[in-house]
Amino acid sequence: MATQTVKKNKHKELTFTPASKTFVRTFMAPFKFYFSPQFYGLKELDVTKPALYVSNHTILGILDGFPFGTEVYLQKGVMLRALADSTHFKFPVWREIISQNFGIVEASRANCATLMKQGESLVVYPGGAREICKKKGEQYVLKWADRKGFTRMAMEYGYDIIPVAAVGAEEAFTIIKDSNDILNSPFGKFLKFIGVAEHYLKNGELMPPVVRGIGDTIIPRPAKLYFSFGKRISTAKYKSKFEDPETQEMIKKKVEDSLHKQFGELFEIRDNDTDRSKWRRLLNMKKPEVKS
Repeated sequence: MATQTVKKNKHKELTFTPASKTFVRTFMAPFKFYFSPQFYGLKELDVTKPALYVSNHTILGILDGFPFGTEVYLQKGVMLRALADSTHFKFPVWREIISQNFGIVEASRANCATLMKQGESLVVYPGGAREICKKKGEQYVLKWADRKGFTRMAMEYGYDIIPVAAVGAEEAFTIIKDSNDILNSPFGKFLKFIGVAEHYLKNGELMPPVVRGIGDTIIPRPAKLYFSFGKRISTAKYKSKFEDPETQEMIKKKVEDSLHKQFGELFEIRDNDTDRSKWRRLLNMKKPEVKS
């Protein structure tokens, strides 16, 4: 097994030995066959200096980080340490797989700081759960609101930010009902009445949509996935301003602008991609919407 060097620290769970590349290849093989992920800018990626990789969440968040994170490990030998929602750690088997083999940790400012002190490269999704709970028409919308914590941490520890754009996963599912539809239903009105909608679902912001993939199933369509690694955004000269909201917002906008630019480039690549088999074209056909 390859060993990722880390410094000793009081958070024992943040030190780990990455799974072997053979294990990772085997683990990802079915995924890569099905979705055929394409990577742009990876060969030129310099991993000698740790960085904060910032990416967009796609619908349901299940086709995001693993493809590009594992590919960086396979091609560059560095396992990116992802900060994930606490929900992932509530399932025993899954929790062990992601933490022990891929070094994923629960998202928190303390864990982020510890990993940066160790000199690790990290992956974060500023949109969090809100960005995976898409509504109709919100494909590739960055739902970051005022979330600037990632810029604060990058500036405080002198980390470069590398924007990573993900395109393709939004086409793997069709949203049948989003939170607006659900909350306007009798069931949704009941959730409002008992306070669940407001207190636990943030009035729909944290409510996953009802989706379908192939036919009437929830099996995702085998849409090809495209990932782009953008240019590094240095934060070193802003270290003394890491607590300044205006500077945080300025860095955040640079990352957002980079992602939007990369979306456009990946859309063009996707639109001109003729490397699609008959079975992939067939399974990616969307079922016609039935208008009431």
